[in-house]
Amino acid sequence: MKQYRQDAHVLPLVIWAVLCVALAIFLFVHGHRIVSRVLRTEEIAAGVGLLIVGPVTLTVYLVRARKVWVEVDPGQGIVVSGKRIIPWDQVCSIERRRPRFRRTTGPAEGDILEKTGGCVDPGCGGCVDVASVGEAFAVIGFILAALVALWLLVMVVIPLFLIPLVEVFAPFGDRIKIVWRGRSIVLRDLREADEFVRLVSAHKPVVER
Repeated sequence: MKQYRQDAHVLPLVIWAVLCVALAIFLFVHGHRIVSRVLRTEEIAAGVGLLIVGPVTLTVYLVRARKVWVEVDPGQGIVVSGKRIIPWDQVCSIERRRPRFRRTTGPAEGDILEKTGGCVDPGCGGCVDVASVGEAFAVIGFILAALVALWLLVMVVIPLFLIPLVEVFAPFGDRIKIVWRGRSIVLRDLREADEFVRLVSAHKPVVER
């Protein structure tokens, strides 16, 4: 049976952890040069805080994904972590809350890359005065560089990095709640959540919100 783990946003968290560690190291090693004095409690606390929200958060995320996962057994029910089985006849309800900041579920995807083919030039007529061709190329280059930076921010950094981080640190991501006999389990950031819901809905109705 296929395993569905809660690690859809592991890549953005890895990048986040690396950035936090880099900033913490910079603060510990070079912080006294910036402030021109020995580091105080505030700077040390900031560095420790970066280590907590970076690698510690990533570790907790990976541990959760490693300890709690689900499988779908068509004949029996939902298998939790390979140990416990929730029979179909004991499932009271299954509720799904989709991500609030994007339409798709699972890992964030940069579909715009494929749709635009990576082109960020809005179109240039190619008519440039021969006398000022150097200045024209400089202006066009500056505009293109600004467009590339804006495109990377809007189409890559925000959907592939910032939004997944918001979904991890705030309750805005994809969540699936399974209730059975007075108990419940909440699955967050489930990888291939659409496939899991499709398999489960063949046996029990799934309420989407």
